[in-house]
Amino acid sequence: MPVSCCVLSGGARRRSRAGLPSAVRAGAVAERRPVAGQSVEQRPGPAAHTARAPSPAGEAGGAVRRQRGAESAVRPRPYRAAPLTGPARPRAGGPAHAAVRPQDGTASGLPRPPGAGIGRAVAVALSKAGARVTALSRTAADLESLARECPGIEPLCLDLADWDATEAAVGAAGPFELLVNNAAVAVLQPFLEVTRAALERSLDVNLRAVLHVSQIVARQMIAQGVPGAIVNVSSQASQRALRDHAVYCSTKSALDMLSKVMAMELGPHKIRVNTVNPTVVMTDMGRINWSDPQKSAAMINRIPLGKFAEVDDVVNSILFLLSDKSAMTTGSSLMVDGGFLVS
Repeated sequence: MPVSCCVLSGGARRRSRAGLPSAVRAGAVAERRPVAGQSVEQRPGPAAHTARAPSPAGEAGGAVRRQRGAESAVRPRPYRAAPLTGPARPRAGGPAHAAVRPQDGTASGLPRPPGAGIGRAVAVALSKAGARVTALSRTAADLESLARECPGIEPLCLDLADWDATEAAVGAAGPFELLVNNAAVAVLQPFLEVTRAALERSLDVNLRAVLHVSQIVARQMIAQGVPGAIVNVSSQASQRALRDHAVYCSTKSALDMLSKVMAMELGPHKIRVNTVNPTVVMTDMGRINWSDPQKSAAMINRIPLGKFAEVDDVVNSILFLLSDKSAMTTGSSLMVDGGFLVS
């Protein structure tokens, strides 16, 4: 059956991951690599919803949806993915959420901001892999640009902060089999100067939106009796204190724990939930924010591999966790930090 995918940078029935293109199903697509980009102030990225796992080489900002019908071991079925946009920090540029929903013979996905970064890279990778992608973003210009680059992607302009609108839009777009939550915002302030506005905004985007979209997609998966995979894009900051990151570190730590609880409660329904925790990611915004050699050297010196992550590094990790290659992996955090946490 065809697989449906939803990516948020912001499905119908269950389809086995065999329905995805072989490269995607394997969790590693050598030819398609995702591109990521995000900023400390705002990270554009897609969110993904239920769908079969794409290959790790694909982009994180896309989701795949399965179609109805017989699946072919040789040829993957078409699927749809959609990117969503949302604020993000410089470290990882990518989809905020990605969901996959099955369509007639195709899969669908929703990635967060399709403008630039991980979300857009994931949406594009999934589309090139044969998935039918739906991009979800609150920035119309980004969606238009993405649609021009990949005419097959269906844009969906939506602000995840609007609870009712999100419920209606994502609910109507589903069901999905794969979901990638990549939307994030990073407002950097010293602990004693943290404002109420910064705290509420960060909680809304980094935690509440993930919980809400995941609820919508997971309920659809359960109703359809379809197993699925959800990947939440977290950060190395969830496990290491960073100056001026009191709110960001806290919301990412909360996201890690939310993901573990989701994994525990959704496991009986054959729905896997994991996080990808990148270090600084060289998205367009990341390159700008870390272009100062003195600033970047201080961080790179703490990374054993001696470099920042590329968008493909994050996208490939997301694709792996969405794929059947990680069929026994749930409730885990995949560190994409070059060894930062062991230094």
